[in-house]
Amino acid sequence: MASYLWLLPFRLLLIRLEKAEVVTNCDHPSQPSLLRGCYPSIAQSGQQPNRGRARHRVQPKPNLSGAIWRKPPIVRGRIVRNVCASLKRTYGRPRLGNPYDPLDDLVYIILSNKTGPQTAHRTYERLRARFPNWEQIVKVPSSQIRSILRPAGLSSVKSRQLRAALRSINHRLGRYDLRALRRKPEEEIEEFLTSLPGVSEKVAKCVMMYTLGGQVLPVDVHVHRIASRLGWTSRKRADQCHEELELLVPPRKRHAFHVDCVLHGRRICRPHEPLCRSCCIKGACEFYKKNRRDV
Repeated sequence: MASYLWLLPFRLLLIRLEKAEVVTNCDHPSQPSLLRGCYPSIAQSGQQPNRGRARHRVQPKPNLSGAIWRKPPIVRGRIVRNVCASLKRTYGRPRLGNPYDPLDDLVYIILSNKTGPQTAHRTYERLRARFPNWEQIVKVPSSQIRSILRPAGLSSVKSRQLRAALRSINHRLGRYDLRALRRKPEEEIEEFLTSLPGVSEKVAKCVMMYTLGGQVLPVDVHVHRIASRLGWTSRKRADQCHEELELLVPPRKRHAFHVDCVLHGRRICRPHEPLCRSCCIKGACEFYKKNRRDV
């Protein structure tokens, strides 16, 4: 019997730990005083003891709507890589006329909303020639801005959004300049841009991709149409697809994929009467597989 006496201290310690375990799993108001015996520092702070591996907060996954998500990951990745490679071989990585300065690009993209690329470019050049410094736009009567923007359509809306965005940028950054955002994380850049009047998620991601080095994927009507026909998403609107398509397309391929889809959508994958027989990615296209006799 005496040979087991040396185990007694360990048995008492085990009992104390078991009691502490019960206490830490309850919400009794006297918990700090009960914990003081085994965890004095935790009792003072009100924290729970760390027992085992820390639990990480699980981020909810988006609803993956495209048929491609039903394929095995290896197959899915190969399809995406092949599509991106085929588009890049066909179109390269064009600039599409976007300015290199982030504020210039923001103005250009706001003007190009629901406007053809040539009309948007001409309107931007006229506005830039009339106002070499963007701060001049907020100082002149809005009627002058509307007269310049009228050929691009929605002149009242665009002039109001443009003036309000410029005022907000100057108020928050101290100048009419967005280059300071290049030192910020992508999440902060997008949050700042989307807080500006008239700047949607797509507009923010375009500015980030073209001028701020962001590895993001703006989804416009062309990207949405092509992704839908490929079976990469089944969402009805372009502004609902950013998260799903960014999960699918690797960061380094997003810029080329976006600009290539814009050209491909204008030339081949048109909304009506698409030229499927001339399409460089028809082998991966669910739309073509279902309608190949008709196109």
